[in-house]
Amino acid sequence: MVHGTGSFGGGGGGGGFSGGGGFSFSATTYHTHHYHSRRSGEAGDCDCSWICVCLCCRGQSFQVRICTLWTWIVAIILITSLITVFHVNKTQKIEATVTDMRKVPKTFSETFCDGVTVTSHKSTFNAYLMDGEPSNYLGKLQHITFQKKTQIKYNSYEYWGFYLLANSRIEISACPDSSLDFVIIKGEKDFSKFKKDECFYSCSVFSKTFYCYSNKPRVYQYTVKADDEYYLIFANRYIMPFPTGLAVNFTLDKRLYDVSNHVEECANSETSPTCTLNFHSLHSHPSIVLNVTSSSDLEGDAEIEVACISRKWVYVMIFFLVPTVLGLLGTMLIVKKYRKKSTNTPTSTRSNAPFNALPSVLEEERQQASAPAAGPGYGSVTPPPKYEESGGAPPSYEEATRK
Repeated sequence: MVHGTGSFGGGGGGGGFSGGGGFSFSATTYHTHHYHSRRSGEAGDCDCSWICVCLCCRGQSFQVRICTLWTWIVAIILITSLITVFHVNKTQKIEATVTDMRKVPKTFSETFCDGVTVTSHKSTFNAYLMDGEPSNYLGKLQHITFQKKTQIKYNSYEYWGFYLLANSRIEISACPDSSLDFVIIKGEKDFSKFKKDECFYSCSVFSKTFYCYSNKPRVYQYTVKADDEYYLIFANRYIMPFPTGLAVNFTLDKRLYDVSNHVEECANSETSPTCTLNFHSLHSHPSIVLNVTSSSDLEGDAEIEVACISRKWVYVMIFFLVPTVLGLLGTMLIVKKYRKKSTNTPTSTRSNAPFNALPSVLEEERQQASAPAAGPGYGSVTPPPKYEESGGAPPSYEEATRK
């Protein structure tokens, strides 16, 4: 049983199931101006969507593409591993009370977990591992009765909370000094709204006004429709500003889970607060059922922690071996495709060498231009005829010098 008090407009006090919370977001509008400029042959000229922008942009060397590939792989590994550790297999803290039988809200993955450890330092419990979802055992009820006497101040309320399975029954018998409002609220979300004074009757699944007629207590019953936390609340909201005395009898007929076909069972003790459930031979998703048997505080919460026992080899294979193999294959493809292209396709006519030999084609053209032409034609040089071809002997010295 969870017990607590509070006042309207002044917040709640005492114990309670795990409290609600939230984040406040302020809407901010960002105006973004997109500028686009492109030059042919630059690295910004991409031929794929933005997700491949660093792998498929033209003009990049294969070394840059390889570094980008491994950067993406490392980023994806970090993100997915953090999500798995802190979200999928996050340690769960269960707020329970004495006599509660409840299922752990979130199922642990048998792929990443060898089992779970269940720990509580202030209460004792039995933990059951089920193969699949547990079912309600309709043939057996846990009958619980208790009485409370209290005074509720003006503009205040007092509540008692229980976790109940579907088809459980609540019976309330009370005789206050003056009229009091009585409501039953289902779930932490609506109860958090009630404590903030955001709703009263609209949050409730059952509401009545309690008063005594000839000192005869009024009796009301309510049948639970779904598994959840249920808060039984008496509120003093009337005009007369004085406290109201209350004597109330609670009777609970609680449905239980059928745990007769459990796969494994464990229990803690005062000397050993932790027990272990191992996932073996499960054909469906595992479910864990907790049954709180005692607590150091009869009107407070029993906090139970359920943590995953990691399968280390699965983490190594998924987050190390598989990405490494994919990265090596991607690296080989990039080297094969882009290294050959970058070596065969010149991107610039500049060279680091100060003097380079002319290409062979230019050398041949230069030799042909410097050599005399073989025959007459445009641009050709005609040699003088030989004396033998003219048909006469060369003149003598005297003839040549004669005027």
